[in-house]
Amino acid sequence: MPYFDLHCHPGLKTLFQLQDGNQRSAWDDITPADGILGNILESQASLNMLTKNRNIPLICITLHPPEIGMIDQILIKVASKLGYPKLLNAERLDDLISQECSYQMTFEQEQKNLFAVPKDENGNPIPKKIKFLKVNEPFDSTIPDTLQVIFNIEGGHTFYDQKNRIKDISEVLRNLDTFLSKNFTTLYLTPTHLTPNEFITHAYGNKILSKGRLLPKGIGITPFGKKLIDHAYDRGIMIDVKHMSLVSRRMFYQYRKRNNLKTSIIASHVGFNGNYWKFFNKDIQIQKKKSYGYKATIVPLPGVIEGTSFYPLTINLYNDDIREILASGGLIGISLDVRILGGKIQEHIDEKEFFSTEEFELLMGTNPHQKIIELTEELVEGTIDNGDTKINAINEEGEEKEEIMEARKELEEITLQTSTHPKSQNYTKHLRLVLNHILHIYKFTKDEGLPSPWEHLCIGSDFDGLVEAVDCCRNATEFAPFAEALKTELQKIVNQGFEYELGLSPVDIIDKIMYSNAIQFINKYCR
Repeated sequence: MPYFDLHCHPGLKTLFQLQDGNQRSAWDDITPADGILGNILESQASLNMLTKNRNIPLICITLHPPEIGMIDQILIKVASKLGYPKLLNAERLDDLISQECSYQMTFEQEQKNLFAVPKDENGNPIPKKIKFLKVNEPFDSTIPDTLQVIFNIEGGHTFYDQKNRIKDISEVLRNLDTFLSKNFTTLYLTPTHLTPNEFITHAYGNKILSKGRLLPKGIGITPFGKKLIDHAYDRGIMIDVKHMSLVSRRMFYQYRKRNNLKTSIIASHVGFNGNYWKFFNKDIQIQKKKSYGYKATIVPLPGVIEGTSFYPLTINLYNDDIREILASGGLIGISLDVRILGGKIQEHIDEKEFFSTEEFELLMGTNPHQKIIELTEELVEGTIDNGDTKINAINEEGEEKEEIMEARKELEEITLQTSTHPKSQNYTKHLRLVLNHILHIYKFTKDEGLPSPWEHLCIGSDFDGLVEAVDCCRNATEFAPFAEALKTELQKIVNQGFEYELGLSPVDIIDKIMYSNAIQFINKYCR
């Protein structure tokens, strides 16, 4: 059986070494033998892994120059603690932090590393069957033993012009066009990521790293963000709502309605939080006003499968988000990041989230829906005030001891030696986390009287994006046993009496999610 992944990063870990021709190849596997602890830093989707079993005929590779705020944290929290010279080079990280290497330069370097032919120990080229698809070049499932590649781009910051910021939005859009002029098939753009940017307020999405540079700022979509979205749509590129803040996502849907935009929406590597927008203010248990915004605790909701819970942070999709994406004919990639799937939730302990002042006060106030409509109108009219989007690096408020200890504990956990046993103690637990998301979206559509979602789900692993992978699928070489285990476990759940008839057999459902849904979607839109 063939497999597909909507979102993975085989080139990212090549960027943390000096780009002098001796950097690690995108084909190389980083393993425990390299002194790496934990599966965040081990390879999860190297090009070698993607081609090893010859069962992944098409992949959507993510291009992503890591933000300065993230690199700074990697240097402080990981490199200084563990010192992995085969992966992390301090001089290289210094270059990235100091802007000696711009986002545009890093973007070009990642492409070069992906296109480079691998070499043996003697420097001789090793022939590999990989094909980077061009515009109007359809995926051909009959080509044997060849990895065919399309692209996506994560982070609008990729196209910043001078000094890694926007001096001229026209130059930013030209940078995007320069990449598109290479004519590689590019499916979607994720406008925001994990740090404040000049396009769209992002959702808080970090546990390990210090909060300062990663905290959301401002509110919603900016005029620059509107221009980037419009430009992408004009070029036939879909927009991915992953990493958008809750207010930003709701503005995005409202903007689409106002302008009658019909292009399908992508949610590339997501989990669900099991809730509805209207219950946001009821879910907040504790809120603290801080100099940078608000810190709040949110209660996780139980999953539809016994023993599972949803990760409640707003980086995950609400039921209302699911409705919007399905109505657009979009595609939802289920993440294989154990945290996003709810696998790190501790019993009787609420989860913490951080919000910008402007967004939290809007969401907690009266009639947030009407205010979001008004914000969207102001965006269109060019009168929107996006609030305070600047990071106060000089007078930044210190972290609370609880947050520091939480991050330290998390770092210790993720750097534990990865189990090499075929089935770890969390194998079945993590299978059920994935199935909880699959069954939740089906239950939601049945409860709401919506069409079946079985055509709109796939895997968006986020492998090699510095995530802790689920134990039931630790890397791309494990897709086949993962799929079979999902089928077996789903059949058990059905036999035990799931509340709804699924409409398809467990085998057909998983086959669609693991491959055929995405292929049909791409064949429809990438011609």
